[in-house]
Amino acid sequence: MLHKKQLFALAASLSFVCAIVFSSSGFAVYATVTEAPSPHTPVSNKGATIQPVPYGKDTVKQRDGAYTKGHKGTQERLDLTASPSEAKSKGGSGTESIIGADNRTRVNNTAIYPYSAIVHIVSDIGGCTGWMIGPDTVATAGHCLYDPNEDKWASFATVYPGRNGDYLPYGSADGTEFFSVTGWVHDGNTNYDYGAIKLDKRIGDSTGWFGYRYQSGSMNGTAENISGYPGDKPYGTQWQHADRIRDTHKHKLLYANDTYGGQSGSPVYQNSYAYCGVCSIAIHTNGVYGGSSYNRGTRITKEVFENLNTWKAQ
Repeated sequence: MLHKKQLFALAASLSFVCAIVFSSSGFAVYATVTEAPSPHTPVSNKGATIQPVPYGKDTVKQRDGAYTKGHKGTQERLDLTASPSEAKSKGGSGTESIIGADNRTRVNNTAIYPYSAIVHIVSDIGGCTGWMIGPDTVATAGHCLYDPNEDKWASFATVYPGRNGDYLPYGSADGTEFFSVTGWVHDGNTNYDYGAIKLDKRIGDSTGWFGYRYQSGSMNGTAENISGYPGDKPYGTQWQHADRIRDTHKHKLLYANDTYGGQSGSPVYQNSYAYCGVCSIAIHTNGVYGGSSYNRGTRITKEVFENLNTWKAQ
């Protein structure tokens, strides 16, 4: 039989208990218990209810995970040049790390897939990187869209797919809605640092988009690449560095790719995986911290995977 202190501890661990009644002869418990909401619960800057769509027509389930297929797009270009009045971000968002010598190399032809599907994000809370996951949806880091220290969403975000300095091969698109999850927006927990942008046009039909996947087991040793828009290089230029997954955590993947502020939100991707094609396995978010010598990204777990599919379908 539980003692009173044990019962109170149990009640405190549950999200809701209707009543606990004690009497001289003992106690009776009348309770309605609901599960605590998941930190992966999706939220929108508009406060809209988000209907889950965890699996789409391009999703392929596997024994230990699933993937959603990528698409190369038509590669039909606009070939625009950024004007002097183009909005510029206030700086690169996030703190990422160069590990030893800087081994990043510039992507010279950003107009070809998959670099065309990597976007430079300009907003009022900092410059970032994102990657197309559908015709009108961009995946990125949560801190590129919501600042928990200021308790505010970005008021605007413009994306430039395949940008190369002033050259804008696919023009730009504006964000119409921003998504993240309660674990980031309410708690500021870096384990849930991911989100997405809905765009005002189907620019991905031209640029193409990434596939993405999750698997339940370790990803140690998986070859991967990170490409994005760092704040320490010429403005609006894309840089990449290849490495492999060095350590697998429940919510993060660790790697030795060199990165810098502004590359937050970059895809951590495999150049080829089954019919997924160019396939992301994480979203770059953090530099070296906590005694580790590696950079890290939010791992695409089952929950992250399902939210990406859901946001893509909105």
